[in-house]
Amino acid sequence: MSCAGLFQGQSVSCADPLSVGLVQRLFLANLEDVASFTYDGTDANKVTAIAMKASKVFYEFEGVKQSISVTSEYVPKPYSVAYKSTIDFSVFEVDAATRRNLEAMAFQKTIAITFGVNDTSLSDGAFEIHGIRAGLDVITNIRIPSDNETGAAYRVQLASPDAGGIETALPYVFWDTDYDTTLAALEALKTA
Repeated sequence: MSCAGLFQGQSVSCADPLSVGLVQRLFLANLEDVASFTYDGTDANKVTAIAMKASKVFYEFEGVKQSISVTSEYVPKPYSVAYKSTIDFSVFEVDAATRRNLEAMAFQKTIAITFGVNDTSLSDGAFEIHGIRAGLDVITNIRIPSDNETGAAYRVQLASPDAGGIETALPYVFWDTDYDTTLAALEALKTA
C-alpha cells in the first residue's frame, strides 16, 4: 500500500455486484494467543496464514439471521490515522460456563475473523481480521431475559480500543488461494 495518496480507480460490476451480508459465524481468540501472522509479499493488507501458540485456538460463536454484524470506519486523530472495527453479536447460551467465558473476555484483548459468503464479488476480501494490531475490547455485555428481539440472548459488542493502541489500517483480509482453502485454514485454527 502507498502512503502517497490515491493509487487506483474502482468500478462497479453490474454482472457481479458486491455480495451483501455476513456468514453468521464469528471466530474469536485472545490476541496474545496468536504466535504470528504471515503477510502476503505483494499486499501488506493481506494475511495468508495465522499460527497460534501451543495449545491455543480460535473459538467459534454461531449466529442466526443477522445476530452478527460488523462495521469498519475511519476515525480521524490529531496526529495519526486510525480505523475502528465494531462487532456486535449474540450469544445464545446462558449457562454458568458461558457466563464465566463472557466475563473472562473483558480481561483480554481479542481478535476476530468474520467472513462473507462464497461469492466472486468479494474476491480475496471475503474473510476479514479485526483487531490485528490493537485487539478488540468488550464494550457492552447485556442480557435482558424478557427481550423478544434477541430471544433472551447476551448481546456483546467488541470494538477497537479508544485508548491504548489503534488500528492503523482497515481490517486485514485473510486469504489463501481460494475461498474453500481459506475456510479450511480458518477451521484448522479451532484445533490445537
